[in-house]
Amino acid sequence: MDEARAGASRKLSARWPLAALAAIAVLAGCSEGEPPPPPARIPEPFHLNPFEQGFGYSQAIKIGRTVYISATVAVDGEGKLIGPGDMAAQLDAVYANLGATLKAEGGDFPQVVMERIYTTDMEALLKVADRRLRFYPERQRPATTWVEVRRLVDPGFLVAIEAVAELP
Repeated sequence: MDEARAGASRKLSARWPLAALAAIAVLAGCSEGEPPPPPARIPEPFHLNPFEQGFGYSQAIKIGRTVYISATVAVDGEGKLIGPGDMAAQLDAVYANLGATLKAEGGDFPQVVMERIYTTDMEALLKVADRRLRFYPERQRPATTWVEVRRLVDPGFLVAIEAVAELP
């Protein structure tokens, strides 16, 4: 047994200088300089409609490949309510506006990973909820939260949807 240990020790010591030199070379290469910092993640605001800037918010903010979309409502390009009192019409308009924002940022509905739906009338929303499924591929539906609220920013708004998308 002692002879076996002695032989193993000789083999290890014969290899040690080469292994030590290799480790030193690797470490020396690492210590020459710090790796470059990651690129800055600068928020890039987006406005779907010109009137939004007057409210002091952005319709969306893109940071890297992630797009954070503010609660989107049923308005046209001039800020006028679409479908007063009509949940189905408002839901369609909201998804059209979400689609326009996603497209402007280089994405589409399959890239949406999170969606929050705010409504002033959950029963009315539940009756037309299947409309939203037209926008998402069956196996790529986002994590979704539905919340009933007392009121949205304009009393005519029945639904507002915010989303987070991961661009390709």
